[in-house]
Amino acid sequence: MKTGYFIKTPLSCINYLYKQDMKITKTQILYKLWPFFGYKLFKGACFITSITFFVFFSEKGIDYFKASILLSLLFFLPIFFEIITGVVADTLGRKLSVLMGISGEILIISGIIFGVNYYLFFALFILWGIATTFTTGADDAWAIDLIPKESREKALNHYYMFSSSFYSAGMIAAGILSSFLIKFYGNTSVWTARLIFVFIIFAILIFTKENFEKEIRKDSVFKLFYKNLSKGFFYFLHNSNTKNIILGEFFATIALVGVGSVALQKYLLQSFLYEGNWGIVYSVSAIAGIFIPLLAVRLSRKFSNQRNYLIVVFISHAILFLSASIILSPLFAVLFIFLHNSFEDAFNPVNSSFFHKEIPSEIRATLSSLQATSLGLSAFIGAIAGGFLTNNYGGQIAISVLALLFLPAIVFYLKIKTPNL
Repeated sequence: MKTGYFIKTPLSCINYLYKQDMKITKTQILYKLWPFFGYKLFKGACFITSITFFVFFSEKGIDYFKASILLSLLFFLPIFFEIITGVVADTLGRKLSVLMGISGEILIISGIIFGVNYYLFFALFILWGIATTFTTGADDAWAIDLIPKESREKALNHYYMFSSSFYSAGMIAAGILSSFLIKFYGNTSVWTARLIFVFIIFAILIFTKENFEKEIRKDSVFKLFYKNLSKGFFYFLHNSNTKNIILGEFFATIALVGVGSVALQKYLLQSFLYEGNWGIVYSVSAIAGIFIPLLAVRLSRKFSNQRNYLIVVFISHAILFLSASIILSPLFAVLFIFLHNSFEDAFNPVNSSFFHKEIPSEIRATLSSLQATSLGLSAFIGAIAGGFLTNNYGGQIAISVLALLFLPAIVFYLKIKTPNL
């Protein structure tokens, strides 16, 4: 078989063929970075605890409001720690940073499974919010640095395409497994399943090599930390393309992750779409999410540059939300869920590749964490704005306002001067 042949082929031959045939490029990426795609698969499977999150804590005597506070800690704390832990990854190594975050999650989930006290849960979720920042940005930076520099630009598209697909596959598995476990073993079993998934992730990554060169300097770790942090901010402030991408994402995220998530649930209720059918629609969307990233990367090549493709996706999303502001029916609600998720799947892998083509390797994790911090802050703002609009004006009005937030996102992306990307 061809795959076996390439596994046994010397690296020099692989690199030659890699440049000659785009199909081999995908095979090479899958083979070289398979541990990270396994990581994405099981990371998607960790969604299993989100499906019945509030039910699990209600069984422990914690009401929905208190449980929502716990969940918000995972959302809010990374705003303050993303950049710091990103610099740690750029200074001490991405592998160490990721394994520290995963180790922390193992201990935290174990405490959640056996815990009974709300204040213990509160402390565990604070630690969890901090622990997740050790993996954000560092995981992708670790994988990307394993790709040869001469092939990295082309390979980035395939890496993020496969990452999105494997993550979606994990989410589909999470939904199916959740239904089975809850039916026969109860809600605690899904957290046990997540603990097993995280153990598997740790086992995969601990044996995965890292292409990270630590600079031998007389400077202390703190000086290196400060230097990388300064370099990251300087690059952000002076590289207009990177700055415009992050600022454009900021406004789009307020709409998509923040306002959209709150307003959409109210809109579905107003459309009289039965709540028991929501999960089915989301499962179908997740299945489509396996294939849409692959098609998105191919489709983006039909445009003169990726920037124009991403702007078209923004416009499509805005049209969808404006349509929801005037259409209210169960059938359109189903279509809305599917298109909303599909547009995000079509946007994320191409945009991630677009972003990483702009930044140098030595500060990749720092800038990725800066990006993640910006996304976290915008989602926090969006959640508050979405809740206010939905409570006071309803789902349709909130979605109408949501559509307007794409305007500044489009403006910032139009300012990106990278015609070859």
